[in-house]
Amino acid sequence: MQKEIMNNNTSNWFGEITWLGENFDKFSVDELRILCHANNKEMPTPAANLGNVFRSAQKEGIIEPVEEYTKSRWRKSSRVPRQFWRKRNAK
Repeated sequence: MQKEIMNNNTSNWFGEITWLGENFDKFSVDELRILCHANNKEMPTPAANLGNVFRSAQKEGIIEPVEEYTKSRWRKSSRVPRQFWRKRNAK
């Protein structure tokens, strides 16, 4: 069985994540999916890499995690709780 090719350039979605941080008090991967779908932009593959994208944006100082979780409302999702994120506050 051949492994699915992974799109590892997590910075491809930093523009969308920055926009979410500027326009939402808090957001999860569901909002990134909606934004990418609306703009006909590919999502990271496999879908499990969405967390890597958010952690990379955190490392770059774009966003920070919120100690709050929600279940995904996206159909066909695993229903695993998703962490909320927000724009990083200046320190």
